[in-house]
Formats: sequence, structure tokens, C-alpha cells
Amino acid sequence: MVGTESFWRSNAVKLSRIFSIFAAVCLVTGCNDDMQTAASVAESLRLVEEQEKVIVLTWEEYFSPEVVAEFEQETGIKVEFVYFENLEEMRSLLQSRPGGIDVLVCDGAGLADLIELQLLQRVQPDLITNFANLDSMYLNLMSDPGNEFSVPYMWGTTLIAYRSDLIQEPEQSWASLMDQKYKGKVLILDDTFDSYAAALLSLGFDINSEDPDELGKALDLLLDHVNKNEARFDDIINIREKLLSGECWMGMTYSSDAAVLAEENEHISYFIPNEGAALWLDSFAIARESPNSVGAHRFIDFICRGDVAGRNSNDLWCASANKAAHAYLSTEILAEKTLYPDPETLRKCRFATKAGATRNRLVNQGMKLIYDRLAQNTMKSSNDALASESSEKEDEISADLPVAP
Repeated sequence: MVGTESFWRSNAVKLSRIFSIFAAVCLVTGCNDDMQTAASVAESLRLVEEQEKVIVLTWEEYFSPEVVAEFEQETGIKVEFVYFENLEEMRSLLQSRPGGIDVLVCDGAGLADLIELQLLQRVQPDLITNFANLDSMYLNLMSDPGNEFSVPYMWGTTLIAYRSDLIQEPEQSWASLMDQKYKGKVLILDDTFDSYAAALLSLGFDINSEDPDELGKALDLLLDHVNKNEARFDDIINIREKLLSGECWMGMTYSSDAAVLAEENEHISYFIPNEGAALWLDSFAIARESPNSVGAHRFIDFICRGDVAGRNSNDLWCASANKAAHAYLSTEILAEKTLYPDPETLRKCRFATKAGATRNRLVNQGMKLIYDRLAQNTMKSSNDALASESSEKEDEISADLPVAP
């Protein structure tokens, strides 16, 4: 049974609001009409109950259940999750549910888009007292200079995962994705920056190259990979599932997924390529029309607490952007070099920088060519399969026909 002290502590905010509302109703009505007053208070209580939850739009399994339960117990605020599988779905859910989302989690590219679309409200620094716990490495990035709209959450790298029971240990290079030995069994992330980053790095170029010649060579490499090796581009959910099933022998994935995949299947191994990798950062943001902005800030502030961030990271097997969390991280997670790479490896990894107009144009045109080629290959494969099926049926019909005397 919950003790009296515990009850008052966890419900202090709610009870304070109830008393405030009751006092306001009495001032307005003079408490002369008991029925009217009772009805007003009942409606106000209903509104308070509705406000006492925070709706979080996020990837699935991206928060420790124990940490969420602790937040609910401490604050009396219920956390409700809405899940998305990709950033397009996230943006669609946010736009289709005005007033239905409080907090959301998104990556840098998604964050920049949401800011431009004016779908977010500015973070109130005075309500995020634990903001100082965040590592400066993850602040003031190009997606949100000054962190006016975002609070860093988790970070990591892209890397390569593979099925050790289906292939021998590959060369620890992005070039392994292009090896013809794995024809038809390689999946590349369908993210423009990440896919170009793999190609650029494998060619020895900078991940944020603006050089048209280097970008052209990266495109040629990707197109060649699609044509000769039947490479496919897919989202992280499908890559995860196909690595687990064995349909995919090798694929690009994220550091936060790799260790979890390896735990689910002992035959999944992974590595950060020797050339380095793209860095990613997921951040909190608050929806412009959040129905509980104060609660949203309280949730983010709670997650930014050092001990909470540490336990959350341990449970999820993710790298936290919170420097105060390090004191609470397990020795196992600190020893995982794909989550917390050594300084030499980390020096070769890069966040996306603000791309110039030329790079944006060339990369967008390049991805269109790649997807057009993929569509052509799919159509050809489908037509070839139909032709083969038709030929087999004709052979069957011919075999059933009587032989002429």
C-alpha cells in the first residue's frame, strides 16, 4: 500500500491544480449554486486528469520501462507512447494529430525538417534544470544551432552487421558492402546521408565532401553496386528483421541496434569500419501544440538526470549524450567499443555538416537515379519470373498433347 507521504508527494502537482481550480470556480460562482459549482469542478477535474499524462512519439523500445515507471511514480504523470517505424511516419503522425503529441524523439535531419515546418515549440531552459549534464559534443549541431528546439538523448554510429554463420569474417571496411561474394544479400540503409557516407568513406573521401567529382564517384559506386551486386536499400526495421532471419547476410545498421541484434542471435557480428563512420544523434523535442508542455519539460528533465540517463542507457544498450550518466554506466556497456569507441576511432567519425546547394542537388539527383535503377531492376526481375512461369506452363501443355501418329 502506498503511504500517505508518498501519495502526497506523487500527487502534489495534481492536488495543487485541483485546489486552484476549485478556488477559481468559487470566485466566479460565489459558491451560491451548489449544482453549478459541482458540475464545474467535475469538468475541471476531468480536464486535470487529461492533462496529467505525457504523450511521447518515439521509436519502439527506446525507453527503459523501469525508468518510465519511476518517472510516473515520482510525478504522478502517466506516460503514453505512440510508435513510428520511420521518420516519414513520425512526421505524418505529428501533423495528423495536432494537440495529440507532447514529446517526440527524432534524428538530426528529421529535427531540421520539423523546425522548418514550424511543428515544434522552443524549449524553455529554465524548465530543464539538468541540461547542464549534456556533453557539449552533442550540442549546437547544424540541425538545431543553439539547441533552441531540442535536447540531446542518445548517439551512435552507423556500422556493418553480418551473419557469421553464413559468411566468413569480412574485411572491416565499407568496401565489404560492395563485395560480389555477397551478391543479392546486402542491404544498405535507405538514408541519403548514410548511404553516401558509406560510399565516400570506402573511396577515401570525406564524409561531408562538397566536391562534385568525389560525389560523382560515390554515385557511380552505389549504382555499380545496385547493377552488379543486386544491392537493395531498406529501412532499419527491415534490415533488422532480415539479418535475424538470415535473408540478409550483411547490412548497414546503427550501433544501438547491433548489440541488441547480437543478443537475439549469436551469429550476428558487427564492426565500425576502419575508415570511420557517420555519427547520429537522436534528440527530444516538444510538439508546437503540445497539450501538456510543462509535463513534457518535466519528462525530458527527468531523463536528463545523471543517474536516470545512466540506468536508461544500461537497459537499452545505447550510448547516452549525457556526460553525467557515465558514473552510472555498467562496465559492460563502457567496454562495448561500438557504443563508446576509442578516441582514435571516434576521430574518424563525423556528424553531418550543413550541406551546400551543390551537394544537396547532386545527392538528391543521385538518389533519384539509384531508386529509378532499383525500380527498373525490380520490374525486370518480375517480368523474367512471369516469362519463366509462362514457359513452364507451355512446356506442361505440350507434354500433355497427344503425339501425332
